[in-house]
Amino acid sequence: MDAKAQSRLESAGLEVLGVYEGEGGPTVTEAFRRVVHLDAEPVERIPRNGGDARQVVDERWRARARAGGLVADDGSFLAAAGMELGWVRVRLTERTSISSTADQPGELLFIARSLSGHLALAASAEGGEYWLLEEEFPKAL
Repeated sequence: MDAKAQSRLESAGLEVLGVYEGEGGPTVTEAFRRVVHLDAEPVERIPRNGGDARQVVDERWRARARAGGLVADDGSFLAAAGMELGWVRVRLTERTSISSTADQPGELLFIARSLSGHLALAASAEGGEYWLLEEEFPKAL
C-alpha cells in the first residue's frame, strides 16, 4: 500500500482495509475513462461558492452511494488509490468526508466503485461547481 495514498484516504476519515486483490469489474483506469471525461454529465451539481458546499458534497455522495449499492452492508467499497496503484478497499466511518480528499484546497477528484464492480461514483471540482458523476457497469453484475 502506498503511504501517500493511504494517508490521503485516512485523512478523509476512511478506514483503509487494504489493497484490493479481487478480479472483475472495471479497473481504476477504465472507471476514470468512463466516468470522468469531456462529455460527462453530472448526476448532481453543487455550487462551490456556498459555505456548506463540502458538506453537501459529502451528504449527496453518501446518499447516491448507498442508493446505488456502491457501499456494502458493512460500509465498505473500493476507492481509487491512483491509476497505477489500483483500488483500495475502504470503509465509511462517522468521520468520513469525501470532500477532504482534495489534493489542493477547493479541488476534488475522488473515484469509488462497488465491490461487485457494477457502479462507479466520482466527485469532481469543475469550474464553479462540484460534480457527482456516476456510471454503471452492468457486465460486472
